[in-house]
Amino acid sequence: MSEPMLLVGLSGEILGRNAAMRRLCPEADTGANLYGLSSDSPERTGDTLRRWAGSGEPMAGVLCLVDPDGRPRRCPGFGSRAAWADAGEPAVQIRLVPAFDRDAPDAPGAFGDQEGRMRARLEREHEIALGLQRSLLPCRVAGAPLEVAAEYVPTAYGAEVGGDWYDVFAIPASDRIGLVIGDVAGHGLPEATVMSQLRSVLRAAALEEGVRPDRVTARLDAYVDTYLPENMATMCYAVYDPGADELAYANAGHVPPMLLRGGGECERLESVVDPPLGCSLGGEHRTARVAVHPGDMLVCYTDGVVERRRESLDTGLGRLSALLTGFDAPTPKDVCTTVMAWSAPTDHADDRAVLVAGF
Repeated sequence: MSEPMLLVGLSGEILGRNAAMRRLCPEADTGANLYGLSSDSPERTGDTLRRWAGSGEPMAGVLCLVDPDGRPRRCPGFGSRAAWADAGEPAVQIRLVPAFDRDAPDAPGAFGDQEGRMRARLEREHEIALGLQRSLLPCRVAGAPLEVAAEYVPTAYGAEVGGDWYDVFAIPASDRIGLVIGDVAGHGLPEATVMSQLRSVLRAAALEEGVRPDRVTARLDAYVDTYLPENMATMCYAVYDPGADELAYANAGHVPPMLLRGGGECERLESVVDPPLGCSLGGEHRTARVAVHPGDMLVCYTDGVVERRRESLDTGLGRLSALLTGFDAPTPKDVCTTVMAWSAPTDHADDRAVLVAGF
């Protein structure tokens, strides 16, 4: 069973919560205000939220909530800045650890011991999630008629692993190649597990739906909505047709891929951008098509590559486009390495993944 998690704005507005949080505190629903659910003073609760909002990696702390029966409840946990959340204000992702709740001693040094145990547990889960993630991220595609380079870098050691993922595979019964990159909202072992499910479901959907990116994306959307209702993910799925020199793609709320032309020009692929997986409420997904030629490259990435604090996403996309423009006969590996190095010096605490395919 997953642990209680909250997404909260600094104003106290609850922007999201998982099923475990609903069980722990039924009134902690989306749209409610955390200050009204806390047994602590607004000043102490606000101080805790601001401290977490300023942290790039999970920081230990305590929320004092009110039980359904009206009793105060100390809930230790970890919080960190949710830089990926488009909330209109700074947002905090909170993960509570109720195993160390209520009966924790109040003696001097007790919380320090408790924090140490929680951090050790977090680091163990980090190692497990990172191992799971790396085991599912392919380095190459045997026999594919294109050159692929990819790289994944998690947040700093000790921070929770996110749900960034990518895949490249030959589509059965065709000469076409599927390329996908996605990002499950949140950080931690549960998100890494969801990522592994989506990768498997996408390959299964490609078996049944063939080369239609819109239909494959719709199948994943229905899967998240039906079986993972507490989750949300963004994804861009593209299909390369070497016979027609064409790339077809569908985008479910993901940052737009870049098409680096052989002559050095860079195009942002944003003809279609539909809601994220789990958020379309039955709406249709669309496919866009673009011609590709030998020497062109598709550059896919997750939002951790381009997002910065106090900077609009369009600014980050513009900077990436400028970086890619004017490359002199690069290889996919050159582009992948350059983008990763360019995005490294950042205060944005998020995983980064880049997938580059050369046609």
